[in-house]
Amino acid sequence: MISPIEFKSSRHICRGRLYEPKPKAANGAGVVLAHGLGGTMDCGLFDYAQAFAEAGFHALVFDYRGFGESDGAPRQFICVPRQLEDWRHAIHFLRSHGNVDADRIGLWGISFSGGHVMHLAHGDAKIRGVVAQVPMIDPVLSAHVGNYQRGGAATQALMKAIVHRFKTRWFRSQAKMLQIAPGKASQPAVIGSAEAKAYIKLAGKTWKNELHPDSFLKGAFESNNASLLTDEMTTPMVLQIGDIDKVVSNEATHNFARRCGPLARLTSYRGDHFTLLQDNGERRAAIAEAIGFYEAKLIL
Repeated sequence: MISPIEFKSSRHICRGRLYEPKPKAANGAGVVLAHGLGGTMDCGLFDYAQAFAEAGFHALVFDYRGFGESDGAPRQFICVPRQLEDWRHAIHFLRSHGNVDADRIGLWGISFSGGHVMHLAHGDAKIRGVVAQVPMIDPVLSAHVGNYQRGGAATQALMKAIVHRFKTRWFRSQAKMLQIAPGKASQPAVIGSAEAKAYIKLAGKTWKNELHPDSFLKGAFESNNASLLTDEMTTPMVLQIGDIDKVVSNEATHNFARRCGPLARLTSYRGDHFTLLQDNGERRAAIAEAIGFYEAKLIL
């Protein structure tokens, strides 16, 4: 059963979907899912939530404030502390469900939210397991990867747009949105790698290829650095990477897994940053691995 849900985060209403398993299949555990940079839940996450529900888990997938079906302004604005707050309210919502054991919750994040779920698990000892798919573990190294893939001219154009916003936002001028993925050739894209064109093809109806430039000015991207947590992590995790990913730094993910030791299992899949969101054998394998991990860590 799929039910639309909503919960309040700060003064905003976040909306999502709750995928519930058949009563006889329910195992009492729950998984919370949310997308990465600029993503909405209809960009490939429904299939994951459905698969988790079919395996017996209650799966809650949601949009951050300012994105997709959720309320909030400014629209298309990423702020790490606000998104983490949205996550915490989503987790609380699922924990409050009558058929879910509040002590058996797992998290699933992708790309930028792969960093979110590490910070959430670090701050919440009751989180029993984390799956981070193509995670942005180190935003600084990933930014270097992005600059290289985007090229010098396009990177300078992107920085020029951000600087222009910095100079004019005090005058209450309307922000000129940035492209998330390469679409219009005349505009630089935040995700500069050519593989990001797949983002546009797999996107749902609520997704917009736009990012508010203030995200880079006051979104606290640098705080979403999971590599700083390696010595303090206690939550078991699965890290799923694409072997030809050119959006995030796989080197950072490998190093993170090595430093976390037996807590982390790293699996490399054939494909790029967006392969595991598409209908193929690699995605089916990634889903099966996640289900097996949640069954081992969340089911008593």
